[in-house]
Amino acid sequence: MNKKTKRRIILASAILPVVLLAILFKQYYDNRYVLDDRYYTVVPADYDVTPYLDEQGDRVTTYELTCYNADGAAKELVFHVLVDAHKSDLYPPGTWICVSVSKQLVIGRRAVADTDVPEKAMEKITAAYTPPSGPDPAAYAAERTRQLEASSTPSLRVSCTTDDDALIYTYEYSAGAKELAESVKDLLDPVYSAQFRADQQACPKLAAVYLEIKLDDGTVIFSKKYDQRIVFDYEM
Repeated sequence: MNKKTKRRIILASAILPVVLLAILFKQYYDNRYVLDDRYYTVVPADYDVTPYLDEQGDRVTTYELTCYNADGAAKELVFHVLVDAHKSDLYPPGTWICVSVSKQLVIGRRAVADTDVPEKAMEKITAAYTPPSGPDPAAYAAERTRQLEASSTPSLRVSCTTDDDALIYTYEYSAGAKELAESVKDLLDPVYSAQFRADQQACPKLAAVYLEIKLDDGTVIFSKKYDQRIVFDYEM
């Protein structure tokens, strides 16, 4: 064997492990971090999204859901949301979700419209999904308005209306009671976080409650939306 051949063998012996390591690393990376498929689901109406404290003391909500890809194939997927860091990523019951997966991991998730769900996935989801039961939000709002009429005074009118799957509680003060209207917002704010929970239990089709404090001349003093994320803030 001549010197030139020996050098080639030595060079190949040195390069081969590096090449093998590069191939193995690429396979590892692709299996864990490169998109393999997208799956779709809807958070069930009775799904408990209340957060718990993990070992680090962080508030976490865990989702364990049956999801379907564009071909209708099912997969059980699990992902966790840090409540304080990612409030916008919390998914209340009834939320449609697209979950991105690699061959080994969940690598992303986002809320989507039901119109974004592929046809075969939608067929599987709707066959398994039980929609929320209970009274219609409009009928429930009318009943709440009747209950709230007792709180009305000459300078305050309290009412409850609906906007799709949300209730809107309106405290309308006379223009001369502006200071009173401004003073009650700090009292009503935590009250309506609890009210959302009570309303959702009575009317599971509800996704949110709005509180609006305003004057009869149209001036808005306070406006806030209460949903599952806001409830977390007050409960823990």
